Amino acid sequence: MLQGVLDGPPASPRACLGSPGPRARISFVTALRSGLSFGVAMTLVFALRHGWGAALVAGPCAGLAFGLVMGGFATIQKNRLMLRGELLDGERILYQGPANHWRGAEARGGWLVLTERALVFRAHGFNVQNAPVRLELSAIRGVLPRNTLGIVPNGMRVDRADGQQERFVVNKRGEWIRRIEARIAAA
Repeated sequence: MLQGVLDGPPASPRACLGSPGPRARISFVTALRSGLSFGVAMTLVFALRHGWGAALVAGPCAGLAFGLVMGGFATIQKNRLMLRGELLDGERILYQGPANHWRGAEARGGWLVLTERALVFRAHGFNVQNAPVRLELSAIRGVLPRNTLGIVPNGMRVDRADGQQERFVVNKRGEWIRRIEARIAAA
């Protein structure tokens, strides 16, 4: 399933994301989560504004539409950003996936890649701040789980040796942390 954290052949892009059908599974989960949360929120808004009769129809319809749009967007972004080869800038790709990187108040969407020597984030074009981030593993002091907005367990904090911190939102945060820590320990 997931290959080569520290040794062995380079992991293929498909193996890095999990198998089978990782693009379809992640996009479906994205569509379901975003659609359900938006649908519940819109049901409450419609109930307050137009009563429960309209809310019980309009809220789920809005959630379905929003979920389909977000699932489609996630699929397009994954297909566009996923690194197809086994190397990034001459370094073996060990793990990769969609992520957000916090820069100030902006949670920049993009793609996070763990290579043999670095953690690399590349923002997609829909962000205000598009500069990539490259953190050499030798300059990372630690990686900790964090909750986005204080409640959603999908964040990780990377503590740099210079005292600064980088914050990311990722799928499978435990797997990201495990792989980064294992790579740091091996260096």
